[in-house]
Amino acid sequence: MKRYLVGLALLTIVMVLLALAGKLVAMPFLAPVPTWMLTVAVLYFAIAYGVQYWMTVSSVNKHPKAFIQFFLATTVGVLFLHLVVLIGGMMLNTTAAKRFAVVFLILYVVYSVYMTISLVQFMRKA
Repeated sequence: MKRYLVGLALLTIVMVLLALAGKLVAMPFLAPVPTWMLTVAVLYFAIAYGVQYWMTVSSVNKHPKAFIQFFLATTVGVLFLHLVVLIGGMMLNTTAAKRFAVVFLILYVVYSVYMTISLVQFMRKA
């Protein structure tokens, strides 16, 4: 778990720096999206996937046979949470709603890939 959290923290720092650098470099595309929204979106994904990973790992330790059902249930729950946050973010800044959605999708893919790889590594060791 400690290894996952360290990697998650490093990934979050890199993603915040990329968001800020992207804001400077890709000014025409990301200009309407406030910087605080980009930072909050990155932190949201870090927290959401940290909690989901912790819940999944603790379920494996308690009930290994129920892992698949628990993993699928938490994934569906987190997907609905992502949808609510995405719609909320788009409603906060209607002028840059599409651009925020693109950034949100990129963050979703990056953090999902990281968590999936981490879970596969954890399951191989367990």
